[in-house]
This record gives sequence, C-alpha cells and structure tokens, in this order.
Amino acid sequence: MRLVTTARRPGASAVETALVLGVLLVLVFGLIAGGTGVFRQQQMECLACEGARWASARAGDYQKDTNGPCPTAQQIADRAVAPLAVGVDPAALGVKVEWIDGATNTAWDWDAAPKDVRSVTASGEYVTNSVRVTVTYQWAPGTFWSPRAIGGVCVMPLSN
Repeated sequence: MRLVTTARRPGASAVETALVLGVLLVLVFGLIAGGTGVFRQQQMECLACEGARWASARAGDYQKDTNGPCPTAQQIADRAVAPLAVGVDPAALGVKVEWIDGATNTAWDWDAAPKDVRSVTASGEYVTNSVRVTVTYQWAPGTFWSPRAIGGVCVMPLSN
C-alpha cells in the first residue's frame, strides 16, 4: 500500500499562524480592555451610591443629634468615596455633591444648601429632600484608545 502525501509548502504554516495569532491577540486584548472598562463603570456607580448614602445619613437630623456640623462636599469625597476608589488615579477622579429640594426639584451646591430633611410645597405638603452624588473618572484604557470619561450618579433621600 502506498501512502499519498501532499505537496509540501514550507512557508504556509508560518503565514497562517501569523494571521490567526494576530487576530487572536487583538480579540484577547480587546476583551481585557472592555472588561476593565465595565469594571471601572460599575466601580464609579458604586462610589456614587456610597457617597450618597454617607451624605444622606449625615445631613438633616444627624447634625442636630450630634451637635456637630454637617459634612462638606470635600469631606464626603475624602471619607466616603476616596477610600473605596481602589486602583483609581485620584487626580482623575471627580466628585460632585448636590442637595435636591424636594418641593421645587432644584439642585443646590451641597456646601451652600440648608440640608433640611423636608421641604414644604406650595400646597403645604411636606416632601423629603435628596442628595445627588456624581462621580466622574477619566479612564485611559491603553495605548490604542484615547481616555474616556466614565461616571456614576446616585440620588438618595435624606434620612431622618
């Protein structure tokens, strides 16, 4: 019995490997960069919610109960957001804290707002005010892509 052999093409395997390996590496590095981006987006959302929770618990009646001042926006950023920002460049992280008047739905800068738990509408109803924390981050995914702004926003009612 004779074995039939195909003609040998000495460079074909090297060319095919180079093509397939190039495509494979682009896909793998793209998946890694995309996964890191999704992780950072989720991290910014969690940081915003933690900052809003921390601010909500320390406004309104908290300052009356403790006889202490309400925290400033910088204190909220330093004590609630920054400790949880693992692996994030602090220079690229931005935190904005706003007090939302429930009666008029207007936003005030946190440091200039009265931080009362409730407001009265024009019809005389009491409504709960809220805090809104916005966290932004300039994420640089790598050498092939330009930096992108990602962030998270969380609105939480002020607690009694």
